[in-house]
Amino acid sequence: MDDSTPSSLWTSMYKYAFETPSTALGDLTTPTAVLVLLCSVLILRLLKSILLPLFSSYGRWMGRRTHGVEWEAANEDRIAKFGEYVFRLLYHSSISVFGVYYFWDKEWWAATPNATMSLYQGFPNHPVEPGMAWYYLLQAAYNVDAMVSLLLISFVVTIKSPVVRHNSKARGHSSSSQFQLPVQIRWSPTVRGDFREMMIHHVITNLLVVGSSLCRLTRIGSMVFLVHDLSDVPVDLSKLANFLKWKWTTLACFLSMVALWVVTRLYILPFTIYRSILTQSHYVVQDGLPILLYVQYRHFFYLLVGLLIVLHFCWFVMFMQIFGTFLKKNECHDLSEHKQGEKQDSNQDEATTTEGKAENAQEDAPPSVDAALVSPKKRVPDEISEEKKDN
Repeated sequence: MDDSTPSSLWTSMYKYAFETPSTALGDLTTPTAVLVLLCSVLILRLLKSILLPLFSSYGRWMGRRTHGVEWEAANEDRIAKFGEYVFRLLYHSSISVFGVYYFWDKEWWAATPNATMSLYQGFPNHPVEPGMAWYYLLQAAYNVDAMVSLLLISFVVTIKSPVVRHNSKARGHSSSSQFQLPVQIRWSPTVRGDFREMMIHHVITNLLVVGSSLCRLTRIGSMVFLVHDLSDVPVDLSKLANFLKWKWTTLACFLSMVALWVVTRLYILPFTIYRSILTQSHYVVQDGLPILLYVQYRHFFYLLVGLLIVLHFCWFVMFMQIFGTFLKKNECHDLSEHKQGEKQDSNQDEATTTEGKAENAQEDAPPSVDAALVSPKKRVPDEISEEKKDN
């Protein structure tokens, strides 16, 4: 009996986690789901700590072959981020394949005019299948890790003594003390240029993940997940190709990215998913949901999904500007480049070589994944000169 107890316990846990629908794992706000989510984030970060150095070493080897040894010494941050790009590509590819396979025969993805009605009919009694629960847990873990990683590369936290003593060299003068904040936060040299945009995106995404799980709107949430993951695959490919300076490969990935971006994020998301939220979500009231709850929570999802769509349209405009830059200069810039980056690039083109131009286009563009707060460095000589004038 004692020998079979551990086996039966593991069997019960397996059946609960992978065979039983509508468990506590289907709601990310329950203690069980929170514990599993935290463990998933830790496991994900552990995997990244092992895999990213391996991927970065391959990027270092490829960068040395493509750009030379001198470029390698001056671009350690970009080499490290190459590993991150590879990891993102593996994740988005894997989760997209699983999503297409798992949701292939789901009724709300059917190619019929009223297929999205199944998102609301029978709500809130939709069963949360184990596959859906784990799909949500994995997506939530990835998005939490992405936000944590963004904060870690964006800020430097310094712990200092709250009291600073100044010793006076003059006779008859005692030392003075000055108080300061014990915790000082400043921008990191590795901060992303599009920190504000990406931080807003991460906050909105995590709020939608938790909110849709809490309100049992996992069917709608899974649709939003899938359209994002599918379009992220060519984005990751474009960044890797641009790192290697494969111009025509980068252009091909860019064009495929734009095409998939239009289909998924600018058509399916606003005109299928968001439209159903605005025009069909009231059907949840007919199946037993209290109308006060519907009126109270609907604006939360209206606003956040709408903000996501606005961000997608803004990024699409940037993509078109990037494509225009390629046509004019015949150069492949980073595909997440911000509009303000064009001015910085033009100012630096005169002082760099041909290879340096393409590099600075990535390093200095505010929304570039590789941007590293170049503008503060540019202001240092001006500040010094102003201090000299004052003195």
